[in-house]
Amino acid sequence: MSLAAKIVITLVVCVILFAVGVVGLGVYLWSRHGRELLDAGGRQYDRGVTFGRETDEAGCLNEAVARYKRQGGGMTGSMAAGIFVRACWNASRRTEGFCDQVPKPFDIFRATRWQIEQSRRAGVDDQFGGQIFAQQRAYCDARIRTPATTLPATPR
Repeated sequence: MSLAAKIVITLVVCVILFAVGVVGLGVYLWSRHGRELLDAGGRQYDRGVTFGRETDEAGCLNEAVARYKRQGGGMTGSMAAGIFVRACWNASRRTEGFCDQVPKPFDIFRATRWQIEQSRRAGVDDQFGGQIFAQQRAYCDARIRTPATTLPATPR
């Protein structure tokens, strides 16, 4: 067997072992912490719905940013704020002009610049804080595509 074949076989075996290790670690962590992650997500969702019933879309966004800051940011703070704000928007009243300045999803360069600028203005310009505004882009895109006749006429 040639040296090149041995190197290729060794690399393939290493990649397979690495993949098995990552999957194994994921299964282990999920089995140990999966329930508490689901419970935490459910609590954030419930809090978002409760808060959303009392406010509008802009209020939900402002509260999500404030919660992100209070939680100290990071990936878990971003995930919690994302779950909260999506649930909040689903229960909130409309804010006039909320989606007017939000770039369309396929306008990638403008959307990226907008997201960075919004993060900077809100004071959450770390690597995860901008995800709150990515949620806003996705929400506005879905809201715009939903015909107004299917939406409830009164606030939820």
